[in-house]
Amino acid sequence: MSESVLRVENFSVDYGVGERAVRAVTDVTFSLGRSEVLGIAGESGSGKSTLVYGLTRLLRAPGVIRSGKAILRVGEDSARRDIDLLEASERDLRSLRWRHVSVVLQSALSALDPVRRIGKEFDEVLRYHGQGKSRAERRSRAEELVTMVGLKTDRLDRFPHELSGGQRQRVMIALALALNPDLVIMDEPTTALDVVTQREIIDELRELRERLGFAMIFITHDLSLLVELADQIMVMYAGRVVERADSADLYSIPRHPYTVGLMNSFPPLTGEIVPMTGIPGSPPSLSALPRGCAFAPRCPLASDRCLNETPPLLVEESRSLACFNSSSSVRERLVISS
Repeated sequence: MSESVLRVENFSVDYGVGERAVRAVTDVTFSLGRSEVLGIAGESGSGKSTLVYGLTRLLRAPGVIRSGKAILRVGEDSARRDIDLLEASERDLRSLRWRHVSVVLQSALSALDPVRRIGKEFDEVLRYHGQGKSRAERRSRAEELVTMVGLKTDRLDRFPHELSGGQRQRVMIALALALNPDLVIMDEPTTALDVVTQREIIDELRELRERLGFAMIFITHDLSLLVELADQIMVMYAGRVVERADSADLYSIPRHPYTVGLMNSFPPLTGEIVPMTGIPGSPPSLSALPRGCAFAPRCPLASDRCLNETPPLLVEESRSLACFNSSSSVRERLVISS
């Protein structure tokens, strides 16, 4: 792995405090190298968005960061320094956001001001961070950014409702890249977009990352997107990491039954037509997690041990895994059991 731009250690988030607090993210640890892409996958409620909003201190009440570290490395060469995002003051965070770490939110229409033209959004970000001494310079930079994501410059004079969903999402990506950040977080940026637009945005993100060299965290429930884009994939369930591996290894040999279930929930892009099996049942309520492994009630391979003990996350060579019944043949065993 290259030099890490973000190092997260034993990070946990609760909703609420005291005995009735809901454990939303539990002991997440990972490292993200410079220019690498980490994909985070899982169903709704698995803790993906809570994790990144907690790391960037954008978590709203009653969300509470319970423990952990989030070390962001910023700067160039000898001027590089480590900043613990969880210890940074609000003033420091305001200077770090956009310049060193930026976020593309799920709903671009909600993130953009409905009564402000797109160009004003760019002007404000650039002006606040001291980029461009004049309005003309900031306009020129804004035109460069929207062109970079495949939009015409006249879109800067439009309101958000005058753009399509894909165009609004491209605007958000351009805003996120305005100050050449070290880390860009994409929170399900292709949600509610058609498959053609999804493909275009994924291709653009891949090209922009290779050209600009930023690291990326890409959150989605669709593993098929991550296989093409991410260097590593981290699968979350009920607030915990259950598997993490290089994307090619995870796709070819998934080891956790939940990972196999996610992969069987989308159709293959090539080859024979096969039925999609999905995952039986629903994710558990975080306020009433089952005893033992949280996935056990939905897992066809669950044993008595799974129902009574929580499997620890173990590092096996290049893979992290939390399962008592995992093996390289888990996919075949699931087919037989069904």
